[in-house]
Amino acid sequence: MDKTKDYHYYRAVEDAREDARKGIHRTEAEVESEAARYRRAELVSKLASLAHDDWRAPRKVEGTDRYEPRIKKVKDQAWIDRHNGQTDVDIANTSYSELPSEWQAENKASAEIAMDEVLKAVEGNVSLDDSFVEQVADVLHQGWVKRNESWAAEELKKPYAELPETEKEKDRYFVRRAIQVYQQRLK
Repeated sequence: MDKTKDYHYYRAVEDAREDARKGIHRTEAEVESEAARYRRAELVSKLASLAHDDWRAPRKVEGTDRYEPRIKKVKDQAWIDRHNGQTDVDIANTSYSELPSEWQAENKASAEIAMDEVLKAVEGNVSLDDSFVEQVADVLHQGWVKRNESWAAEELKKPYAELPETEKEKDRYFVRRAIQVYQQRLK
C-alpha cells in the first residue's frame, strides 16, 4: 500500500496522539496500518457511492434533477428515527450516503470485495488487466451468491463461468470501477 504522508496518515497520527494522552502508545507500523484502513474505507465508500449513482443514472427524468422513483421499505431504526418515523425510502432519489444501512449494504459489500482485490493486486504488482478483471468478477459473484442465495433466482446462483454475459458484465463493471477509483486516488 502507498505509504505517502497523506490526510489519512495525519488522521492516524492524531488518533495515536490522543491514545498517547490516555497512556496507549502506538508504533509507526500501527499508525501506517490505521492510515491504510482509513484509505481503504474512503475508497470503498467512493466506489459504493459511484455504483449507486451509476445504477440510478438511467432513471433520470429528462430536464430535472430527479429520478424515476424506486420506493423500498426501511428496517434501519436509526434512519427511521432521523426521518420522523418514515418507513419508506425512494432509493433512486436518495444519495448513497443518505440511504438506510440495508440499502447501502449490497453496494458496500461488493465495493469491499472489489477494492480489497485491487489493493492486494497493487501490493503484489499484479497487472490490473482483463484477466484480473475476470478473476475478480468471479470472486465478486461468489460473494454475491453467498449474501443473496436465500432469494436469488436459480440461474443467478450458477458459477460465474456459466452466467449469461449480461450478468457477468455487472460483476466486471464493479471491478473496473474499483480500478478507476484506485487510479484516480493516485492523481
